[in-house]
Amino acid sequence: MKKFTAIAAAVVFFVGLGLAAIAADAPAGPIKVTNFGKKDVVTFDHAKHTSAECATCHHKADSGDFKCAGCHQDDGAMKDAAHKKEVGKCWSCHNKKSPSVVKELKCKDCHAG
Repeated sequence: MKKFTAIAAAVVFFVGLGLAAIAADAPAGPIKVTNFGKKDVVTFDHAKHTSAECATCHHKADSGDFKCAGCHQDDGAMKDAAHKKEVGKCWSCHNKKSPSVVKELKCKDCHAG
């Protein structure tokens, strides 16, 4: 039983250490997302999103690329990544019609440049 407890504690420790390392890699300040086509540049601040699980938005993080454009490369893919009302999309938390609305945002709130 002691051996099982020690192994379980080690697993929990290393998983926590790995998750902390991933979270530590988030940019400290606001970043400019520039691949939205003809729309304004979008400003995104990870610090304002710390209450959300990283995997909610970084749902394909196992690829090793944490930038949205790492996966969302096709024409319109970045727009869809932000504007669709699916879990993990910006609008899933920031649209008043969403059941999980955190804060409603208007276009200018993100597309302020």
